[in-house]
Amino acid sequence: MIEKSWHILLQSALETEAYEINCIECFDLLDQYAEFILEGGNPDEIMPTVRQHLDHCNCCTHEFEALMVILQEAARGQPSTAP
Repeated sequence: MIEKSWHILLQSALETEAYEINCIECFDLLDQYAEFILEGGNPDEIMPTVRQHLDHCNCCTHEFEALMVILQEAARGQPSTAP
């Protein structure tokens, strides 16, 4: 178990970028990021730091997934049941 923990920690360190955003910065950009996706665009090209943060942060990923559910249901005209 300890070896697995070290492997995860090492992998995370190796994936560190020169510039990373924190959760507050990510949260502030999630609506724009989601709208790019809904419009058929690729937000990763112009907002790579958001994708990098979402790849490593479960809390922000859950927020993003909930936002996508809400926006997709709103686009279909259906009420949302997301938490």
